[in-house]
Amino acid sequence: MTAQLTVTSVPASPYTDPLATLASLPISLRRTEGEADLVGIRGATGWPGAAADAIRGGARGVLVTEPVPADATELLAIAAEREVPVVLDSLWADNPAVAASASSFAALSEDGALVEARVDLPKGSDLDSAILGQLALVRRAVGAVTELRFARRGPSGYDALARLDGGVSGSLTAILADSLAVSATLRIVAATDAVELSLPTPALAAPGRAVVSGPDGETLLVTEYATSQRGAWRRLHALVIAGKSASDLADFASDVQVLRAAIAG
Repeated sequence: MTAQLTVTSVPASPYTDPLATLASLPISLRRTEGEADLVGIRGATGWPGAAADAIRGGARGVLVTEPVPADATELLAIAAEREVPVVLDSLWADNPAVAASASSFAALSEDGALVEARVDLPKGSDLDSAILGQLALVRRAVGAVTELRFARRGPSGYDALARLDGGVSGSLTAILADSLAVSATLRIVAATDAVELSLPTPALAAPGRAVVSGPDGETLLVTEYATSQRGAWRRLHALVIAGKSASDLADFASDVQVLRAAIAG
């Protein structure tokens, strides 16, 4: 039987909890007011302090949605001290299609392969949040980006060259335009094989699409009809029940460092 955990959100704006997502997980999560097992926080300015306060208040797990760049040193320390998992829900990384295709990406992640990533977002979207979400996606599917250099960065988006763990090269692009559907794509190309992952807007529960291609043709991998946010809540639930920690904060700190170095030039 699935253990049910209670969920609440930080009551002060702009920290809110995604009610629609919780409603899709009634067996494992139940919304309540006041103290709860899990706390959901919107990742606006000041989110590390709000998350740390939630842990001090007794939360067994914390989920932060779309976190903006921030110093999470104190939060990382208190989460480790009290053994509370903190899951960072970016737009794309917890989509089930990412986990379904990760082994296929790993099989091609060798020197000489090329990774190409693109996100389409509405005009006016925050560039730093966009690239942190993209870095989280690349990390989860292929590996961590260790070096980043912007070739273009402005109101319409960015283009950047990247280097990943293991020496794989890559390019990261964001297009900010209201005429495009919100989506993300990630592709790795090797000598004779390729893997392409397509993720629809998180506003829909439409499945991601992962295709592995090679000399013998294409194979469409089976994925779930679920959003990244739903996947993040399920992952947090599993971590709390198992008494395990999460690497999200440490990974986030590394990605923020890479981003800041790229901005500094």
